[in-house]
Amino acid sequence: MTNRLQSPLLYLLLLGIGVAMIGPFLWMIITSLSSPADLYHYPPQLPATWHPENYAEVFSRFPFGTFTFNSLKIAVLASLGTVASASLAGYAFARMEFRGKNALYWVILATMMIPFQVTMIPLFFVIKTLGLIDTHAALILPAWFGFGMGAFGVFLLRQFFATVPKELEEAALLDGAGRFRIYWQVMLPLARPALATLAVLAFMANWNDLLGPVIYLSSTEKMTLTVGLAALQGGELTARIDLVMAGAVVSIIPIVLLFVVAQKFFVKGIGVGGVKG
Repeated sequence: MTNRLQSPLLYLLLLGIGVAMIGPFLWMIITSLSSPADLYHYPPQLPATWHPENYAEVFSRFPFGTFTFNSLKIAVLASLGTVASASLAGYAFARMEFRGKNALYWVILATMMIPFQVTMIPLFFVIKTLGLIDTHAALILPAWFGFGMGAFGVFLLRQFFATVPKELEEAALLDGAGRFRIYWQVMLPLARPALATLAVLAFMANWNDLLGPVIYLSSTEKMTLTVGLAALQGGELTARIDLVMAGAVVSIIPIVLLFVVAQKFFVKGIGVGGVKG
């Protein structure tokens, strides 16, 4: 009898949590399709008429198409670089033996505790010395060399590679395969769940980044969507919450689509990434 009661109660609890989590997104979508007058009704109510033209107005006031393309470009290239470098380092730490391996691994993990604000100024001078100020490369290249999600990616993939049976690697070595061929043809196909997990998390981090574009970019045509959203909340549009929410809806569409596509791998990667230390 107790078990029969537990399942419905658990489902009700999960349903309540789901409603609480999806509520803000529904409010955002409804607000983006409302007129300014509809936003101040009390108690809140659905708008009498829907206003999809709010989205067209957002794109007419700001170059949101350019901002969206810039964000996609930076997020995709930075994420690919993060996955590539983290997978190489993760394989080396999991399967190769070299002097100082453990110490270096713990140093890399320790960098996860250092906030970006600490390295912001030294990184800025490096970017300036390389002549990359006001270029997208200033936001892409650091991700290729461990900044951002790099340390977490090394940890995640090292944990995953450590779970792969050593017999697979030994068989490949007996067949004459080198280390890079084993990494490319044996390990990477097996690591698709972990790679998808890291790719989704890295994409989200780069897509939502506001501080980086503000520091390194100055040209309007090179700005990202996060900067455009911040601009929507200033000036004459401060009271146009409907337009701000329309811009926010546009900004979450790529994240939602990416998660839907990679959901199966993402959930599996989170589960298997911490199986073995």
